[in-house]
Formats: sequence, C-alpha cells, structure tokens
Amino acid sequence: MPHVFNYELNEFEQVHYNKVPQRPTGSIKKRQRTAEAVKMFIQLEQEDTKKSELRAKRREALGK
Repeated sequence: MPHVFNYELNEFEQVHYNKVPQRPTGSIKKRQRTAEAVKMFIQLEQEDTKKSELRAKRREALGK
C-alpha cells in the first residue's frame, strides 16, 4: 500500500490503492541510477557471461 503524507498529523500513513487519486504518468519522476550501481550491474553481467562460457565449454567436453 502506498504511503501518503497527512498534513494534519504531519506524518506519512498507509492508504489503500483505491483511495489514492490517479496521477498522470508524465508527472511522475523516476529515480536516476547512480554510476556506482551501473558499474556493479556491468560487473555482475560480465561475471555471469564468464560463468556461462565455462559451462558451455564443460558441456562440449562432456559431449552433451
């Protein structure tokens, strides 16, 4: 459930989706990815490709 700021109580509270008014998607700002996160994703992808290449070589050696 989304958190909506209650100005009377000066705090956030959880509200059911049906009670939250719809907003146009053009006005919603998405969080930008940081450079550190992008570096981490690239590194994980490179490790995964190395592992998949090793697996392929093993399968060829076993004759599968």
